[in-house]
Amino acid sequence: MATWAIYKRELKTYFQSPSTYIVIALIFLLMGMIFQNIMAEFSDLSMRSQQMGMWGQQQQAPNVTHMVIRGVFYVMFSLILFSIPLLSMRLLAEEKSRGTLEMIVTCPVGDWSLIMGKYLALVSVGVFMIILSSLFPLMVWYVGKPGSVPEWPIVGSLWIGLLLIFAAYSAFGLMASSMTENQMAAGVVTLIGLLLWNMMGDFQIEQFPQVNTILKEMSASQHTENFLTGVLALKDFVFYILSSFLFLFIASKTLDARRWRV
Repeated sequence: MATWAIYKRELKTYFQSPSTYIVIALIFLLMGMIFQNIMAEFSDLSMRSQQMGMWGQQQQAPNVTHMVIRGVFYVMFSLILFSIPLLSMRLLAEEKSRGTLEMIVTCPVGDWSLIMGKYLALVSVGVFMIILSSLFPLMVWYVGKPGSVPEWPIVGSLWIGLLLIFAAYSAFGLMASSMTENQMAAGVVTLIGLLLWNMMGDFQIEQFPQVNTILKEMSASQHTENFLTGVLALKDFVFYILSSFLFLFIASKTLDARRWRV
């Protein structure tokens, strides 16, 4: 019950906050602009392919799913990384700065109830954004010609990937927010941390090739590629689920330490 009450309060706060709508609007404004550019390029390549076919020259027609849908969702994968710090930085840091966290931790509310309520509210915002993102493949489907409609299994893989990535990034942001009273500091730590998490695979230590392999497997970007190609691999599910649990666990221990100081 405590988790549900906190969840409803946080979700209401999100959808009553102008900053939430500003972040979502900016994401979809950028995605819309990129979608328009990619569609224009796709139409141009399709027209060239048809013209060359009329002259007896064979040229493979562009694939709408690979070129348009995957291109737009690739951008959304990147934009999520920059939106999470803005959406998550207030989750616990705001409670600390206002002094309300002390009131909460001294009440009979478990750390996990507090954390899961806030976490699920942020993930629900992500679900809302993913639902909105369905407008792009639906527009392609609506205006597309036969043979130029989205491959829905790949679209489904992209949606699942977005949800898992958003959930893991949200857990990281919540963890960062639990460690400071300053919202801006929480946002900066989240942004830098997520960037480093995605870049881990690029760090190379020539003397230790085994370490390079481990860093590559621990990199978030390494487990994103399969979703973009329509492949649902068990290792990617496990990676993001375990990562989310780890970050939430660290956040709970941070709150637990604060409880003992109160």
